[in-house]
Amino acid sequence: MELLVPIAILGVMWAVLILPQQRRVKAHRAYVESLQVGDEVVTTSGLFGTVTSLDADRARLRIAPDVEITMARMAVARPQSAVVPADPTPEDPE
Repeated sequence: MELLVPIAILGVMWAVLILPQQRRVKAHRAYVESLQVGDEVVTTSGLFGTVTSLDADRARLRIAPDVEITMARMAVARPQSAVVPADPTPEDPE
C-alpha cells in the first residue's frame, strides 16, 4: 500500500507534465516536415518570412525584399497566420 502512493504521484506527474510536451514536439515535427515553398512562417527567434527553398535540414526564408537567410528547418516555429490574423480588422476608435 505504501508503494501505491508514489507510483500514483509519478503517474499523475507523467500525465500532466510529460505527455503534453510529447504531443507538442510531435505536432511541431509534423508541421516542420509539411513545410512547402511559399509558406509564410515565424521562426523561434521571432522573424517573419516566406519559405523560398527547403533542404533536408535547412530552410531558406525571405525576410525582406532581396534579403534571404538560411536557417535550421526545426527553427521554424509556426505558421505566420497563427500569430497575425490573415485579414486583420481595424480597431474602432472610441
